[in-house]
Amino acid sequence: MPPAQNVVLVPSRYEEWAELARSMITTLEEQIPDAVFEHIGSTSVPQLPAKPVVDLMIGVEPGRILEVANLLATVGFDLEGKYAHHSWLSSPSRTNRVFIVHVLEKSGTAWNRRIVFRDLLRTDDQARNKYLATKVSAAEATDNWDDYTQSKTSVVMGLLEEIGQ
Repeated sequence: MPPAQNVVLVPSRYEEWAELARSMITTLEEQIPDAVFEHIGSTSVPQLPAKPVVDLMIGVEPGRILEVANLLATVGFDLEGKYAHHSWLSSPSRTNRVFIVHVLEKSGTAWNRRIVFRDLLRTDDQARNKYLATKVSAAEATDNWDDYTQSKTSVVMGLLEEIGQ
């Protein structure tokens, strides 16, 4: 198990993060040409402070999630979690993340909710501000990424419920 990593939020570097996402997606398309790719998470939202780690999603057919996760692990990604419905990997490693790559069923519920949430934050100042306040509070109150993520869950779910998701 890697050592605890405090979450540090930095001011938005949206253009830089978007370019990193485009570059990594180009690389991933070579490995998985039949997949769908999306830049998600706070780095995909202009003007939103974030952990300086770019989150990407790879959408594949449901039966291919583990296959794709295993393939990426063989080409240098650090496989952090592996389930039939969702796998995630870090690059270059879980202790030095520049990217987190989620492998999910394309157009499945989890895929769609992540895109809807990203798009909500991109277009709704009130939702973005509420989420930012939660992120700041969570970063101050936790000492690892898992607790940070868990402490934001109720707000994320609430914001999605407000828009019927």
